[in-house]
Amino acid sequence: GVGGSYLYARYGPRYPALFSGGAAIAGCLPMWGLINFDFHVDENNNNNSNNYDKGDDYFVNDGASASAITFSTYFTPGIIALLAGCMSGITGPIVKSTLQNVTMPQMRGQAFALLNTFDDFGRGLGPAFVAWMIENLGGRTRAFNIGVIGWTLCGILNLMLFCTVEGDEEKVRLGLEQMAVEKEEDESRNFRENDEVSENLEFS
Repeated sequence: GVGGSYLYARYGPRYPALFSGGAAIAGCLPMWGLINFDFHVDENNNNNSNNYDKGDDYFVNDGASASAITFSTYFTPGIIALLAGCMSGITGPIVKSTLQNVTMPQMRGQAFALLNTFDDFGRGLGPAFVAWMIENLGGRTRAFNIGVIGWTLCGILNLMLFCTVEGDEEKVRLGLEQMAVEKEEDESRNFRENDEVSENLEFS
Protein backbone atom coordinates (compact mmCIF):
# COMPACT_ATOMS: atom_id res chain seq x y z
CA GLY A 1 0.00 0.00 0.00
CA VAL A 2 2.79 2.45 0.87
CA GLY A 3 4.66 1.77 -2.37
CA GLY A 4 1.50 2.12 -4.44
CA SER A 5 0.61 5.42 -2.74
CA TYR A 6 4.09 6.77 -3.38
CA LEU A 7 4.00 5.82 -7.07
CA TYR A 8 0.52 7.31 -7.44
CA ALA A 9 1.50 10.61 -5.86
CA ARG A 10 4.85 10.85 -7.65
CA TYR A 11 4.21 9.39 -11.11
CA GLY A 12 0.43 9.18 -11.55
CA PRO A 13 -2.20 6.42 -11.60
CA ARG A 14 -0.54 4.20 -14.21
CA TYR A 15 2.55 3.12 -12.30
CA PRO A 16 0.87 1.41 -9.33
CA ALA A 17 -0.61 -0.98 -11.92
CA LEU A 18 2.89 -1.78 -13.16
CA PHE A 19 4.05 -2.29 -9.57
CA SER A 20 1.21 -4.64 -8.64
CA GLY A 21 1.37 -6.60 -11.90
CA GLY A 22 5.13 -6.95 -11.76
CA ALA A 23 5.00 -8.03 -8.12
CA ALA A 24 2.38 -10.69 -8.88
CA ILE A 25 4.47 -12.14 -11.69
CA ALA A 26 7.74 -11.88 -9.72
CA GLY A 27 6.08 -13.63 -6.77
CA CYS A 28 5.63 -16.73 -8.92
CA LEU A 29 9.37 -17.37 -8.94
CA PRO A 30 9.90 -17.78 -5.17
CA MET A 31 6.59 -19.62 -4.94
CA TRP A 32 7.72 -22.15 -7.55
CA GLY A 33 11.02 -22.43 -5.70
CA LEU A 34 9.20 -23.15 -2.44
CA ILE A 35 6.91 -25.73 -4.03
CA ASN A 36 9.83 -27.58 -5.62
CA PHE A 37 12.28 -27.24 -2.74
CA ASP A 38 13.69 -30.59 -1.65
CA PHE A 39 12.91 -30.95 2.06
CA HIS A 40 14.04 -34.61 2.09
CA VAL A 41 17.45 -34.96 3.71
CA ASP A 42 19.77 -37.82 4.56
CA GLU A 43 21.84 -38.26 7.73
CA ASN A 44 24.54 -35.93 6.42
CA ASN A 45 21.95 -33.18 6.00
CA ASN A 46 22.29 -33.29 2.21
CA ASN A 47 19.41 -33.11 -0.20
CA ASN A 48 18.34 -36.54 -1.30
CA SER A 49 16.62 -36.21 -4.64
CA ASN A 50 16.13 -39.97 -4.85
CA ASN A 51 13.33 -39.66 -2.32
CA TYR A 52 11.15 -38.13 -5.02
CA ASP A 53 10.99 -41.56 -6.61
CA LYS A 54 8.68 -42.52 -3.74
CA GLY A 55 6.13 -39.89 -4.64
CA ASP A 56 5.10 -36.38 -3.62
CA ASP A 57 3.79 -37.46 -0.23
CA TYR A 58 7.00 -39.20 0.89
CA PHE A 59 8.39 -37.88 4.18
CA VAL A 60 11.57 -38.98 5.90
CA ASN A 61 10.63 -40.20 9.37
CA ASP A 62 13.41 -42.57 10.38
CA GLY A 63 15.51 -41.59 13.41
CA ALA A 64 18.81 -41.04 11.63
CA SER A 65 17.36 -38.77 8.96
CA ALA A 66 15.15 -36.90 11.39
CA SER A 67 18.15 -36.08 13.56
CA ALA A 68 19.81 -34.45 10.55
CA ILE A 69 17.03 -31.85 10.23
CA THR A 70 18.34 -28.61 11.75
CA PHE A 71 17.59 -24.91 11.61
CA SER A 72 19.65 -24.56 8.44
CA THR A 73 17.39 -27.11 6.75
CA TYR A 74 14.50 -24.66 6.85
CA PHE A 75 16.42 -21.39 6.57
CA THR A 76 16.46 -21.34 2.76
CA PRO A 77 12.77 -22.23 2.31
CA GLY A 78 11.95 -19.69 5.02
CA ILE A 79 13.64 -16.92 3.04
CA ILE A 80 11.90 -18.09 -0.14
CA ALA A 81 8.53 -18.10 1.65
CA LEU A 82 9.18 -14.58 2.97
CA LEU A 83 9.89 -13.30 -0.54
CA ALA A 84 6.80 -15.01 -1.93
CA GLY A 85 4.64 -13.52 0.82
CA CYS A 86 5.99 -10.01 0.32
CA MET A 87 5.40 -10.18 -3.42
CA SER A 88 1.91 -11.66 -3.19
CA GLY A 89 0.75 -9.09 -0.63
CA ILE A 90 1.32 -6.08 -2.88
CA THR A 91 -1.45 -6.58 -5.43
CA GLY A 92 -4.52 -6.61 -3.16
CA PRO A 93 -4.38 -3.08 -1.69
CA ILE A 94 -3.47 -1.52 -5.04
CA VAL A 95 -6.35 -3.26 -6.83
CA LYS A 96 -8.86 -2.05 -4.25
CA SER A 97 -7.63 1.54 -4.31
CA THR A 98 -7.61 1.50 -8.12
CA LEU A 99 -11.18 0.18 -8.19
CA GLN A 100 -12.25 2.98 -5.87
CA ASN A 101 -10.62 5.60 -8.09
CA VAL A 102 -12.23 4.43 -11.34
CA THR A 103 -15.84 4.09 -10.15
CA MET A 104 -18.42 6.76 -9.48
CA PRO A 105 -19.50 7.11 -5.84
CA GLN A 106 -22.98 5.73 -6.51
CA MET A 107 -21.46 2.66 -8.24
CA ARG A 108 -18.71 1.78 -5.77
CA GLY A 109 -20.91 -0.44 -3.64
CA GLN A 110 -21.81 -2.60 -6.64
CA ALA A 111 -18.20 -2.65 -7.87
CA PHE A 112 -16.80 -3.84 -4.54
CA ALA A 113 -19.63 -6.33 -4.14
CA LEU A 114 -18.67 -7.82 -7.51
CA LEU A 115 -14.99 -7.88 -6.49
CA ASN A 116 -15.78 -9.68 -3.24
CA THR A 117 -18.06 -12.13 -5.05
CA PHE A 118 -15.30 -13.21 -7.42
CA ASP A 119 -12.81 -13.24 -4.54
CA ASP A 120 -15.02 -15.60 -2.51
CA PHE A 121 -15.75 -17.64 -5.63
CA GLY A 122 -12.03 -18.20 -6.11
CA ARG A 123 -11.53 -19.17 -2.48
CA GLY A 124 -14.30 -21.73 -2.71
CA LEU A 125 -13.57 -23.13 -6.16
CA GLY A 126 -9.77 -22.98 -5.90
CA PRO A 127 -9.31 -25.86 -3.42
CA ALA A 128 -11.70 -28.06 -5.40
CA PHE A 129 -9.85 -27.29 -8.64
CA VAL A 130 -6.45 -27.99 -7.05
CA ALA A 131 -7.77 -31.26 -5.58
CA TRP A 132 -8.92 -32.28 -9.05
CA MET A 133 -5.48 -31.47 -10.48
CA ILE A 134 -3.74 -33.42 -7.71
CA GLU A 135 -5.81 -36.47 -8.52
CA ASN A 136 -5.42 -36.22 -12.29
CA LEU A 137 -1.86 -34.89 -12.63
CA GLY A 138 -0.10 -37.32 -10.34
CA GLY A 139 0.71 -35.34 -7.22
CA ARG A 140 0.63 -32.08 -5.33
CA THR A 141 3.86 -30.69 -6.75
CA ARG A 142 2.65 -30.76 -10.35
CA ALA A 143 -0.77 -29.43 -9.35
CA PHE A 144 0.63 -26.47 -7.39
CA ASN A 145 3.14 -25.69 -10.12
CA ILE A 146 0.27 -25.32 -12.57
CA GLY A 147 -1.88 -23.47 -10.03
CA VAL A 148 0.74 -20.76 -9.56
CA ILE A 149 0.33 -19.90 -13.24
CA GLY A 150 -2.86 -18.15 -12.11
CA TRP A 151 -0.64 -15.55 -10.42
CA THR A 152 1.01 -14.91 -13.77
CA LEU A 153 -2.37 -14.31 -15.41
CA CYS A 154 -3.30 -12.01 -12.52
CA GLY A 155 -0.09 -10.06 -13.04
CA ILE A 156 -0.68 -9.71 -16.78
CA LEU A 157 -4.19 -8.35 -16.20
CA ASN A 158 -2.84 -5.86 -13.67
CA LEU A 159 -0.17 -4.76 -16.13
CA MET A 160 -2.89 -4.14 -18.73
CA LEU A 161 -4.43 -1.55 -16.38
CA PHE A 162 -1.46 0.65 -17.29
CA CYS A 163 -3.17 1.33 -20.62
CA THR A 164 -6.63 2.22 -19.29
CA VAL A 165 -6.54 3.41 -15.67
CA GLU A 166 -5.60 7.02 -16.42
CA GLY A 167 -8.46 7.44 -18.88
CA ASP A 168 -10.89 5.77 -16.48
CA GLU A 169 -9.92 8.10 -13.65
CA GLU A 170 -10.31 11.08 -15.99
CA LYS A 171 -13.85 9.95 -16.85
CA VAL A 172 -14.68 9.71 -13.15
CA ARG A 173 -13.24 13.18 -12.54
CA LEU A 174 -15.33 14.68 -15.35
CA GLY A 175 -18.39 12.85 -14.08
CA LEU A 176 -17.90 14.22 -10.57
CA GLU A 177 -17.47 17.74 -11.95
CA GLN A 178 -20.68 17.35 -13.95
CA MET A 179 -22.49 16.12 -10.85
CA ALA A 180 -21.20 19.14 -8.90
CA VAL A 181 -22.41 21.54 -11.61
CA GLU A 182 -25.83 19.89 -11.75
CA LYS A 183 -26.11 19.99 -7.96
CA GLU A 184 -25.22 23.67 -7.93
CA GLU A 185 -27.80 24.39 -10.64
CA ASP A 186 -30.46 22.47 -8.71
CA GLU A 187 -29.69 24.37 -5.52
CA SER A 188 -29.78 27.67 -7.38
CA ARG A 189 -33.11 26.79 -9.01
CA ASN A 190 -34.60 25.70 -5.69
CA PHE A 191 -33.39 28.92 -4.09
CA ARG A 192 -35.08 31.02 -6.81
CA GLU A 193 -38.30 29.03 -6.50
CA ASN A 194 -38.32 29.53 -2.74
CA ASP A 195 -37.78 33.29 -3.23
CA GLU A 196 -40.68 33.46 -5.65
CA VAL A 197 -42.94 31.61 -3.24
CA SER A 198 -41.91 33.95 -0.41
CA GLU A 199 -42.61 37.05 -2.56
CA ASN A 200 -46.03 35.74 -3.58
CA LEU A 201 -46.93 35.11 0.06
CA GLU A 202 -45.87 38.65 0.99
CA PHE A 203 -48.01 40.22 -1.74
CA SER A 204 -50.98 38.07 -0.86
